[in-house]
Amino acid sequence: MSIQTIYAQKTIGITDLKRSDTAFIDNLLEPIAVLKRDTVKAYLIPEKLMAYFMDKLDDLELAKTVNSRLKDLEAGKTQTIAVEINEL
Repeated sequence: MSIQTIYAQKTIGITDLKRSDTAFIDNLLEPIAVLKRDTVKAYLIPEKLMAYFMDKLDDLELAKTVNSRLKDLEAGKTQTIAVEINEL
């Protein structure tokens, strides 16, 4: 028997999900863990939470690019160019 962390306060069995009226999805306010044989197989999350996660992932990718370019600048591999904001 293994122990699995569940990252939701609520759960639903996959069989119950298949059989039930899925209208609750329209009012989803928090993640719900979908279980199959007492093991988490998926999560249902609200659209706004998914959009938040995607924005954070985009921010992380942008931060990687910025940090890489700053390292290149510090190493002398690239240089800055002065521009006027109104010229862009």
